[in-house]
Amino acid sequence: KSGSYILNTTTGEKERVGRIVRMHANSREEVEEVYSGEIAAAISNAKKFIFFISNASLKSSHCLREVDYALNHEIEIIPVYLEKCRLPAELDFVLNRLHALSKEDDSKYMEHLLEAFQENRGLKPFLPISHKKKTAFRLPVLLVSLAFLLIVIWQPWNKFLHGQSSSSITTAASGAYDNYLDGLELMERWDKDDNLVTAIDLFREATALDPGFALAYARLAGALRLRYATTRVQTWLDEAAETANVAVSLNPGLAPVQATLGRIYATQGNFDLAFAAVERALLIDPNDAEANVAMAKIYERQGKLTDAEASFKKAIALDQDSLLMRDSFGNFLYRQGRFDEAADQWRSIIRFAPDHFGALANLGSALSESDRISESITMFERAIELRPAYMTYQNLGTAYSRAERYPEAIEAFKNALEINESDWLAWGNLAFVYSWMKDRDTKSLETFEHAIQLAEVSREQNPRDPFVHSDLALYYAKTGQAKLALSRLETAVALSPDSGETQAVAAETYEILGQRDRAIEQVLKSLDLGMSRQRFQRNPEFVNLLKDPRTHSLP
Repeated sequence: KSGSYILNTTTGEKERVGRIVRMHANSREEVEEVYSGEIAAAISNAKKFIFFISNASLKSSHCLREVDYALNHEIEIIPVYLEKCRLPAELDFVLNRLHALSKEDDSKYMEHLLEAFQENRGLKPFLPISHKKKTAFRLPVLLVSLAFLLIVIWQPWNKFLHGQSSSSITTAASGAYDNYLDGLELMERWDKDDNLVTAIDLFREATALDPGFALAYARLAGALRLRYATTRVQTWLDEAAETANVAVSLNPGLAPVQATLGRIYATQGNFDLAFAAVERALLIDPNDAEANVAMAKIYERQGKLTDAEASFKKAIALDQDSLLMRDSFGNFLYRQGRFDEAADQWRSIIRFAPDHFGALANLGSALSESDRISESITMFERAIELRPAYMTYQNLGTAYSRAERYPEAIEAFKNALEINESDWLAWGNLAFVYSWMKDRDTKSLETFEHAIQLAEVSREQNPRDPFVHSDLALYYAKTGQAKLALSRLETAVALSPDSGETQAVAAETYEILGQRDRAIEQVLKSLDLGMSRQRFQRNPEFVNLLKDPRTHSLP
């Protein structure tokens, strides 16, 4: 089994907390991520590690850490010279006991290379190259690159099958891989400037240069999913799904490919398919950091909170420097009502990257949940100064509404709609604020009807997304359409029976419909599933319910 690059990025996701919805970009739902853990896992699971050595590859510095890791873990290295070139002294020390192949000097070098893969034959029968005795190796001075292992297998065969010159193949593949790496670097700070858009363009170029580059398709799919999470424009998610399927068709045996597919399924609300894809990813590579995060979110959805937290912590251990991993774990802690712990994760990101607007927005959400409304508004305003994003305006509207500053909440939600007028969430949030104000009943009804129209389109596109069903249940309840409200609620609960948030929405729906007994029953279920009492105290829809004597003993 040859080693391979498995570089990781993560994409964002939507979250709903209470009626005024908090949205965040994780992450990493959820930077895409420092990828050293992914590479380490791929290399450590490899039996052989192949260098294609050329003057160009010796000038590349992309793979210094990967080379160091392979050497330190005593992975068998097979050097293949594509042209005559002189190794740096440091690399010469490292390879002094190895045999190598030379494309120029061995007319059967490809045959010999393929034979080297068989059992334990290695290269000893072929072209021994003498070296000096091995001396100390220091990574900081090593200027050598590992030739792209994805090129190893297909480069010679493409030449044979399609009559292409080796140089043209190498040039195209090198360009594809460079674009791929540059895109990954930008994804680490997807929140900054136009990094996300540029990364998408780079991944597109990589797939155009190398149509067989499965990882590039997977990273493109992940970046498109993040674009959807930050804009809520459905076409981005549709393209992400199509691109992920291309990646799977090219190489279903790569953990990042399966993990990306799983996260897209989860975003679409297809949690059974998501679990299957992520499970495949972990069978392929249990040390894939992104797959562990994806599984953690599925465990959370299933109510397996202990397993979820363990998976999040494992992902962080695999990639300790990743902003995305810490952001994703912060989101988990937030969803469990552990707001102070979540805030600590986001503060650690901000200490490293003070201009990270996503972390600022999420920290604002944690402060808002801790009733530190003024501080949360400050965080949101700072985030908006950096980037006036849809999700940040949504969060700002949340904070204003909780402070009962309804005119300012309306302005914030309208600003969100200027960025994306087709998202039902912002329309629904705006409608709720209108419903809590005097003399705005007509405006509230009109706005709810518009939110319903948009949400029903989304339900048709993503019929297994429990959130769109639960939101529709509330919208129909607020407009007096009890039958439709209960129908959508039934589907939401069936799709996500172990979610405290879903049970809280059920309680709210029953309360709006005047079914107090069932509302109280659902409040108790929600609390049992980890939802905090604050969740109900902050929601104006529960003002009368919490006055009911039967709720005075609630935890």
